[in-house]
Amino acid sequence: MKQAPEITNAVQDAFKLIQQKQYQQALTKLQPFTDSPHPDLHYLLGICYKSLAEWQSAITSLSDAAKLAPLKTEILTHLAKCYWLSGDLHQAEAHYLALYEAEPKNLDLLKNLSLLYLEQNRLDLASEWALKGQSLDDSGQLTKILGDVEKTRGNLSEAISYYQQVPQHSPVVFRAIHNLGLCYKLQAKFDQAIQCFKFVYQKAPEHYEPLYNLGDCFFANGQFEQAQQAYNLALKQAPYNPIIHKAINELYWQSGQHPLFATSLLTALESANNRLELIECLAELYWNTNQYRLCEECIQASGYADTSATLLALRGRLAATNNELNAAFEHFDNANKIVVNYDRICEQAKFAIQLGKFSTAQSLLEKVLQAQPNSQLALAWLSVVYQATDKQKHHALCNPDFILTTTLGAPSGYQDTEDFLKELESCLLTLHQGKQAPSEQTLVNGSQISGGLLNRDIEIISKARDQLLQDIDKCLNKLEVDPEHPFLAHLHKEKCITGSWSVKLTEQGFHVSHIHPAGWISVVLYINTPNDGSNNGVIEFGRPPLAPPYDFPPFKTVKPQRGQIVIFPSYFWHGTQPFNPTGNNYRMTLPLDIGVINK
Repeated sequence: MKQAPEITNAVQDAFKLIQQKQYQQALTKLQPFTDSPHPDLHYLLGICYKSLAEWQSAITSLSDAAKLAPLKTEILTHLAKCYWLSGDLHQAEAHYLALYEAEPKNLDLLKNLSLLYLEQNRLDLASEWALKGQSLDDSGQLTKILGDVEKTRGNLSEAISYYQQVPQHSPVVFRAIHNLGLCYKLQAKFDQAIQCFKFVYQKAPEHYEPLYNLGDCFFANGQFEQAQQAYNLALKQAPYNPIIHKAINELYWQSGQHPLFATSLLTALESANNRLELIECLAELYWNTNQYRLCEECIQASGYADTSATLLALRGRLAATNNELNAAFEHFDNANKIVVNYDRICEQAKFAIQLGKFSTAQSLLEKVLQAQPNSQLALAWLSVVYQATDKQKHHALCNPDFILTTTLGAPSGYQDTEDFLKELESCLLTLHQGKQAPSEQTLVNGSQISGGLLNRDIEIISKARDQLLQDIDKCLNKLEVDPEHPFLAHLHKEKCITGSWSVKLTEQGFHVSHIHPAGWISVVLYINTPNDGSNNGVIEFGRPPLAPPYDFPPFKTVKPQRGQIVIFPSYFWHGTQPFNPTGNNYRMTLPLDIGVINK
C-alpha cells in the first residue's frame, strides 16, 4: 500500500496538471495509486479519462469515486455526462434524475436533462424540464433550449419568441441569435436572417456557421455576388467542409459561372489530410451536373472506389448509363452492405426492376417500407413492380381518381383569379434570378426559385399560400379515408407544407419523370401555360423514368390551364412533355409538397 503523503502529493500535482490541461501527464502521476481508496484520486482519474474521450475508463474511475464519496454531486454529474457521451443515454438519464431528487433547484441539472431529452427528440420532456427552471435562470440557457425545442417541432414563431427573450449578457446569446437567424431563414425572411448572421459573425468571426448561412440567404435572395463572398469567407474558416463546398459550387452552377465549378474542392484536396468526404462531394457534383467522365475519373483516382458507400453508389449509376445493369445492382448491393441507406435500397430495387427481377425488387422495397412506412420513394418503385406484375394492386395504389384538379380561387381584394395571377406572376418573375436549373433537380432548360417560397414575407405570396391551402382542403374532402391505404390513411391528419418553389421553363424545357420524397401530397399551381391545342407542357402521370420495356405509358395526362391546381399523391411518377414556346413565351408553375405531422 502506498503511503498517504505520496498519494496526497500525487493528487495535488495531478490537479495542477489538469488545470494546465495536461491530462496525459496527470494520468501518469495518478496511475501508480489506482488501488488507493482515495476518492479525489479516482475523481481526478475520471476527469483525465473524460478529457481524453476514454469514456469507459472515465466511467469506471468516476463510479469508484462515487462509491467512496456517494454524496458528491460533482462526481455524479461528470459520471452522467460520460454515460451520455459514451452513448448510454439510459444511464445518463438515470443519473441525472437521481441527482435531481437531491437537488431539485440545480439549474445545471435541469439544463442537462433538457438537452439530453432534446438530443433524443423527446421534445415534451425537454420542454417540461426546461420550464421547471426557466423563471429562475438568469443566464437564459433554459430559455434558449425552449427555443430549440420549438424550432425542432417546426413551431418557428414560438421559437423566435424564446430566442428573443435570451438576455444580452447570456453565455449562449450568440447561439440564440444564430438560431433566431435559422428560424427566419426557414421562414424565408432572408433580410431578417441576414441581420442575425451578420451580428453573430461580427461578434464571433472565427465561426464558419454564420458565414455559411449568410451565403445561403444571399443565394436564396438572388444576391449571388454577396453569397459567393460569404461562402468564400466560410471556407477560410473551414476549408475542408463539404457542405460549404457543395453550396458554393451550386452557386457557380446556377449563376452560370461554370469555369469556377469544382475549383474550391480541387484546391482543398491539394492540402487535405482526410480526403474522403471531399472526394465524395466532388464526385457527386460531377454526377449531378452530368459530367460522367470526370465523375468516373474522380472515383478511380480516389483510392476509395471499393470502400466508400457513396462512391460505390455512383459507380452503380455510372454502370447503368452504359446499360450494365447487373454491375449497377452489385455496386449498390455492396454500398448497402457498408452502410444501410433506405433511399439507396430503393435505387437498388430500380435496377432489379430493369433486370426483370421483380420479386427481388419487391423484397427490397418491402424492407424499406417496414422501416419507413411513409417512404414515397419505396411506394413509387413498388408501383412500378405492380405495374409489371399485378394490375389490380397497381390500380389500388395508383388510382387515377387520386389526381384532383380545381381552379385557384380569387383571394379577398381581387376582382377575379386572373387579376390575382397577373400580380403573382409579376412578383415571381423578379425572383427567378438563376441562369441554370439546380444541379440535383429534374428540371431541364429552366430556372427555379427555392428556399421555401410560400414562407417568404411577401404579401402576394402569403395570399397565394392561404388561397392554395383553402382550395386544396376543399378538393381533399372529395376522397374517403382508408386506414390501410398508404395515401388515403392520412387524409384527416394534421399537415404542413414541407417544400414550395417556382419553376420557369423556357424553350424545350421539361421535367423528367420523378416523384416528391418530402411530401404526402404534391400540388402544382399553373401560372403561365401554353395556350394552344398541342401537348406542349402536358403533365403525364405513371410513366417511370426507365428504358423499354418498363417505360410504361402514363395512366393519366393533364393539359394544364392558367390558374389550374393539380393535386396528387407524392409517390405518383410524373413528368412533362417538352415546352415549345411561341415568341418569348414561358411556362411557370408554383409547386408545393404537403407532409403529414406524425404525433
